[in-house]
Amino acid sequence: MPPRRPRLSTHFARLLLAAAAVAAPTASAAPPIVPGIDARDSLPPDHARDVLLTELSCTACHGAGQTLPPKRGPDLSQVAARAKLPYLTAFIADPGATKPGTTMPHLLHGLDDSERAAAAAAITAYLASLTDERPDDIPPGQRSAKRGRDLFHTVGCAACHSPEDTELQGSPPLHRLTDKYTAASLTQFLEAPLESRPSGRMPDLKLDHFEARDLAAYLLREPAADSPPPEAKAAPGQIAEGRELFTRHRCYQCHDTGEKVEAPAEAPALADLDLAKPCTTARFDLAPDQRAAIAAAPAAPSRSHTLLTSMLRMNCVACHTAGDFSAPSPERNPHFTTTNINLGEQARIPPRLDLGRKLKPDWRRKVVVTGASSRPYMNTRMPAFGAPPEIESLLATALEPPADPLPEPPPRGEQKSARDAGLLLVGDKNLSCVACHTWKGESATTLHGIELTSMTDRLREDWFHAYMLNPSEFHPGTIMPNFWPGGNAVRPELLGGDPAQQIDAIWQYLERGREARSPSGIRREPLFYGPGDDGRAVVLRRQYRGIGKRGIGVGYPGGINIAFDALQLRLGSVWAGDFGEMSGVWRGQGSGVVNEGSREVSRLQTGPDIARLPAPGSPWPALPEQTRPEGYQFEGYTLDKAGRPAFRYRVGDLGVTDYLTDDGPKLTRTLTFAAPAPDGLYLRIGSTETAPAGDGDSYALDRGLRVGAPPATYLFEGRELRLPLAGETEITLHYWFEPK
Repeated sequence: MPPRRPRLSTHFARLLLAAAAVAAPTASAAPPIVPGIDARDSLPPDHARDVLLTELSCTACHGAGQTLPPKRGPDLSQVAARAKLPYLTAFIADPGATKPGTTMPHLLHGLDDSERAAAAAAITAYLASLTDERPDDIPPGQRSAKRGRDLFHTVGCAACHSPEDTELQGSPPLHRLTDKYTAASLTQFLEAPLESRPSGRMPDLKLDHFEARDLAAYLLREPAADSPPPEAKAAPGQIAEGRELFTRHRCYQCHDTGEKVEAPAEAPALADLDLAKPCTTARFDLAPDQRAAIAAAPAAPSRSHTLLTSMLRMNCVACHTAGDFSAPSPERNPHFTTTNINLGEQARIPPRLDLGRKLKPDWRRKVVVTGASSRPYMNTRMPAFGAPPEIESLLATALEPPADPLPEPPPRGEQKSARDAGLLLVGDKNLSCVACHTWKGESATTLHGIELTSMTDRLREDWFHAYMLNPSEFHPGTIMPNFWPGGNAVRPELLGGDPAQQIDAIWQYLERGREARSPSGIRREPLFYGPGDDGRAVVLRRQYRGIGKRGIGVGYPGGINIAFDALQLRLGSVWAGDFGEMSGVWRGQGSGVVNEGSREVSRLQTGPDIARLPAPGSPWPALPEQTRPEGYQFEGYTLDKAGRPAFRYRVGDLGVTDYLTDDGPKLTRTLTFAAPAPDGLYLRIGSTETAPAGDGDSYALDRGLRVGAPPATYLFEGRELRLPLAGETEITLHYWFEPK
């Protein structure tokens, strides 16, 4: 095969040819783009030959004696429901000029201009007659286009198509989409591309309706060239003429219409053709190196050749490294991203393809056919390719024994003892697999790698053994450590330190899947926190129930505890007993909630404790949780010698110090004002759903909490304790729990 055309000259040549084709529809169009090979700077001739013969659908007509299944074209039974008819006519009249780089050959090239226009119109009329539906023309939104742009460059579109503002060699064309689709019809296509294009060359990225709508808005961001004329009624006999032309030009060899076709005589077999000469029926506008590749000698059939050819045909090598082909390319690499950078490059770059050795057949089929994935942290989605003949060929070939099979796994150990050892090895006290991998969706850390309970459903046992002995051999740069360097176990005390037995133990343990006992590290031990024997209080800023992330908890040595709301400036909750169980806020980057050390927690009302009211009987300002009151400002806190905080904040222009101290089982709360409190300022001490029971000196609140209040305290609407603050510079309250 001649050397590959230089990338730069190829790029400009195709642009010039495309421009010439648009200006003059009968001129030679740009060469067809076949992504699997055109994106490569060099390729063995036998691979290039087989990929071109199938992707250009040569074997659709000349398939006698061939094992190379042709690429099927789109299903045309509903094409008039998704594509605008003027575009369809222009495309049929001259495919390469209308869509530079298309693999659709020019079948009407032998006609003069008027004959070609009439033939294209007749075929369009025939295709339009197959359905009464037409594309709905609903304009896309600008915000939707912005979201669509992000999707295009994230979920995997840019792995095959050129990213915005670039023109990468081998990218399938996205040309004149606005002339072809409406927002509604393109959305419908993107939601289920395999329905109209069952060949899988445009795979299903599993977009939901709203994602497909946003992506369609982005792809249709450029206005159409002209407003299409209204659809004209087919002339008498035009539909029949179009059907006859569709059959005569063998369009049915690549496309389905839902109608039975009376096929003409069979075309010559590929072996009987001189492939160095152009096709006499269809014009492909091949580049010289493409023509040379087609004329190359056929390859000797082999498993490795068939596998790699299938991967090139489906363009698997755009995302995955396979054989000697590395992916993704440097230009596309930045568009492969992840939600978890802690896992390293493996979290964003799809794994190397080792179809015949790594995955079990059932899982392999789920991945390729339905797009099943075990990597939820990877933003680039594994698409579904469906089950066209070429996918079936790829999957069947992958089942054949490879030329370099992996060693057989060692004999299995006794099941119970092996699984018991595997439980220990996987846990955080030994190999700590749970530090990086999830177990039933949970993780001991924030890494969240591939789920452990599904490992044996996915992987072959021999591959698992080989990989565990040397992960970097299979994935250079992996963060997966080698636990048996040089054949020596890092945990020699288990199973005599035998690597084979330890790996077998892990495998047998994981085979139980979700029924297996959870390893240590997943079964999290509770973490209790509170005052020690030194008599000091403890302070913990975390999320508390009913308060949110601006909570400041204080555990006092006397056994009574509070959580202060630093957003709404209020006493949020009070409880007696232990301060709390903190595993929810100590692990997972503090995203959990403090579990108070008592079931009897008195949760006080939302809204600020101090407020200005127009009258003593006015309603208290109502605020939902985690909402800042206007005009209030938290200014931090200071600690006394016993570690107890004095909270400082401002209510309007008035500075307040809110200081709680403990005296055995009681809390004393002292509010000190920087100046005499102005008229109309009130303190809400507490409230209950029912009227607080009181004796004039103290009142019972919820959950056994009792508050001692100054004499001026009054009961508002029978359930809310209020205290006027006008002229006051200091107020003292007492809280305690009544004995049960």
